[in-house]
Amino acid sequence: MTAGTDGAAGRVAAAGSAPGPAVDAVALRRAVEVLRGMAYEHRLHILVILGRAPSTPADLAATLNVHSTVVSHHMRDLVHAGLVRRRRLGRNVFYALADDAVATLVGEALAYARADPRPR
Repeated sequence: MTAGTDGAAGRVAAAGSAPGPAVDAVALRRAVEVLRGMAYEHRLHILVILGRAPSTPADLAATLNVHSTVVSHHMRDLVHAGLVRRRRLGRNVFYALADDAVATLVGEALAYARADPRPR
């Protein structure tokens, strides 16, 4: 990954942060909130799982091999960040990605991480 990657500047400019007038402060704060919401390994893993199909907290806990309280804590933060939506069906609660943009963001973050040439 280099700073001069073709097309990157254009994509950032298209997102509204081209050089010139002040950047939209509301959009910046919202972007920070979204990225903060994804910034934990369990949360990102949950988003990957939910990108495949909606899931219950119990299923998420089993898949992640963590206690249900850990999942509950992360789900609260993901819902608050607007990355996940919650739906109740009878006695069951299902979580799903909020929209296709979240799936795209998660996919792009993982693709960026896979392509990162820095040593681990």
